Amino acid sequence: MGRFVSLAALGCILLSCAFLASCGHSQTTNVIVNPVPTSISLTSSSAVGLNVSLEVGKTLGFTATARNPRNQVINETFSFLSSNPAVVTIAGNGAACAGTWDSLTNPQVCTPGTVGTAQLTATAQNVSSAPITVYVHARITSIAVSKVPGQAPTLSNVCLSKGAPAGPESWLYQATAMNGSNDITSSVGPFSWQGVNPTGSSAIVNLTSTPATTPALNEEIVSAGVPGLGMIFASASGLNSQTVSVETCPVQTISIAAAGNPATSLLVNTGTSTTLNATVTDVLGITLTGVPLTWSTSNPISTTASGSTSTVYGSLGTATAAAVGAADVTASCTPPTCNGGIKPSLPIYPASPISFTVRGTSAPASPAVYASTTACTTANPTNAICNATIVPITKSSTTSTFSAGSPVALPASPNSILFDPRGTNAYLGVASTHFGQNGAMVFSGSAASQFTSAFGTVLAVSPDSTSVIFSDTVDTPNQIFVCNNCSTTSRTITSLLIPGATAAAFSPDSLKAYIVAASNLYIYSKVDALQKISLAAQAFDAAFIGNGMFGYLAGGDAAGAASFPVCFDPNSGAALGSVATPPGAMMVRALPDGNSILALAPPDVETITASIGGSPSLNVSGCPAPRDFYTLANSVSPGLNLGQGAFIPTQLMISGDGSTAYILGKTPPPNTAPLPFVITFNIGNQTTSVISLSGTAVPLSASISPAGDFLFVGADDGTVHVVDTASGADLQQISFPIGQSPLCFGPGNPPTVVPKTVLGISAVSQNGSNATYSYVVNSGPALAIGETVVIAGMQDGGNDGTYTILSLGTGTFTVTNNSGVTTTSAQNGSGTVPITCNPDLVAVKP
Repeated sequence: MGRFVSLAALGCILLSCAFLASCGHSQTTNVIVNPVPTSISLTSSSAVGLNVSLEVGKTLGFTATARNPRNQVINETFSFLSSNPAVVTIAGNGAACAGTWDSLTNPQVCTPGTVGTAQLTATAQNVSSAPITVYVHARITSIAVSKVPGQAPTLSNVCLSKGAPAGPESWLYQATAMNGSNDITSSVGPFSWQGVNPTGSSAIVNLTSTPATTPALNEEIVSAGVPGLGMIFASASGLNSQTVSVETCPVQTISIAAAGNPATSLLVNTGTSTTLNATVTDVLGITLTGVPLTWSTSNPISTTASGSTSTVYGSLGTATAAAVGAADVTASCTPPTCNGGIKPSLPIYPASPISFTVRGTSAPASPAVYASTTACTTANPTNAICNATIVPITKSSTTSTFSAGSPVALPASPNSILFDPRGTNAYLGVASTHFGQNGAMVFSGSAASQFTSAFGTVLAVSPDSTSVIFSDTVDTPNQIFVCNNCSTTSRTITSLLIPGATAAAFSPDSLKAYIVAASNLYIYSKVDALQKISLAAQAFDAAFIGNGMFGYLAGGDAAGAASFPVCFDPNSGAALGSVATPPGAMMVRALPDGNSILALAPPDVETITASIGGSPSLNVSGCPAPRDFYTLANSVSPGLNLGQGAFIPTQLMISGDGSTAYILGKTPPPNTAPLPFVITFNIGNQTTSVISLSGTAVPLSASISPAGDFLFVGADDGTVHVVDTASGADLQQISFPIGQSPLCFGPGNPPTVVPKTVLGISAVSQNGSNATYSYVVNSGPALAIGETVVIAGMQDGGNDGTYTILSLGTGTFTVTNNSGVTTTSAQNGSGTVPITCNPDLVAVKP
């Protein structure tokens, strides 16, 4: 069929053309084919600036990039050129050969050429890149790095001061390349330099190229950065030198002062903030600015601490009074962020922190309390199915009373509970892994999750809330688990074969933890290997003074207690110090004045106060003796007899304001039983008293509110007692009914009690207000007077109920039952003695 255009269509086309012609130049489109690039760059991953080092016979790829006036990348076809093809040839795809390619269009084989230099360029549309100089050299067998001789002296021969009067000091380093015994440095051209910092550290030294006015391709300027020990190395043609240590002079001393206030102990109101200036010197006595110190607080609920670098001081801190209480705030040079890379680690602390007492301008907030029980494992002789819970205790308003809330089921039966210092999470331990079935738990306030990679008793949570220590003394072998980032699913767990660990404490900066295991002290560190210190006597507890420089042990020395510096070198000599306390120290707790420890040595209690002195000297680090110059003198107050004779302490709590200690304990063997009261010790007045619970209940566990106004005591009557600390009055007893807020329960819906003993009831006789039941024990231990028995399924409903056993006969027990009916036949009733789910784990959220 032929091609033709109708007259009508032709007319439309002509009209359209006429219309377009009348639209003016705004409709004109200019298309530029192959625009001329504004710039071309030639790069290689191995280039050092505009220089490349390449071994004879080796190849290297180059990439050319063209850009338009808007600095946008545009497509171009490039030509590559070598100024000295005898040394370097470059193919059309940008591949360079230190010699001669077999083909420039399809390069496959590079034939080695001669030593020398060549300049490479890329060109498109008569626009050329800046040349890259390629240094072709013989094979490098080794590279050495050393200081350039003849430099101007620095303040020290071993370190560079960050705070030198003329600015951070520097040294000039050079790299030397060898081919066997031949020095080929001059032919190698550029070297790449790199610094290596400890994990978690900023740049300990800074590397900069030599000035363009005095270029030296094998030299680099290395200047002081963050205090610590770093490494540098040089590279050329893919070969690295050995690393060389370069030290920025370490921090030697830190002192803290409140801005505009010379006092070291401050009284402040809630809601206020205090600026703290940290003055820092290095081992040359030079004052430093901009040092990454770690700011810590002993009580983050009362006083928070944060810090930043400064151009005037070593660091600036801010202490914010958040709630009633007391705290000490300190700043430390904590590896690896400060003094990183030095082995053994070199943490530096001020001789004295700043202590804060915070007073409130309004009524303290109502505390959140949590209760749980160990009964599922400790009071369950038949191993009946038992589900443990944790139950919140709160009050809805300041005028209402406390009440138990909805229970949160736990994945396993706990044996311990400890909140992190900020109150974000609680950690619950379990006695045993039970062949991988049980594990530690994290409780957030509304849910509990379990991880089976750590188990045992929770001993300590780090001040920064990131690390938790668990001790398993049940399974074989005994282990310690250090759980980092423990509240997250990305937690990491380190297991340590430490047998029989019973106590642990973290240093205020969370760098180290002292772990007590009988006559051994184990020191866990984030930067050092685990260390074991043999003690002269059994130790029972550990705590750190507020400035962070020393930890203290209850026991560990024949004198009664011991001290041990956080910064020490095992090669410097023995660091364990003897502290003369009354014999038998069992527990130690830090006091918020920053330099004191409360030691409990039943029947006595005393205060240990650290006095830290010593004068720094040049090129000596700021650690305690025997490593360096700080000295420790301990003064111990006269022991105060608590008036309760010999006892074994089970809990020692210090109120948030540091004014009062609360002590729970048990009688010594062989008749060990919980003490029937809480012992109080007024630290300031040096007086003691006891708090007895209503109904002669015996304390099992206790926890103090953050404001110190309430003491919550879990007791053997199954309730938590709310004690007013000002008056000592037992204000309220909170119960945990099986149908509403049980601490433990058996299977079924609604929840059932957990049986300790199961009875078969065959008869009952009524005698006045008492009823006597005939029974047999189907499972569990024998009955005991005073136990609770739940009777159900009797022929006459008046014989069912929950009763207390008054007396026992041969195959009978008697209870008070005014509604009982005598019946001796057709009985199929049952009796259950439930386990006692006492609240023996009580914890107040900080």
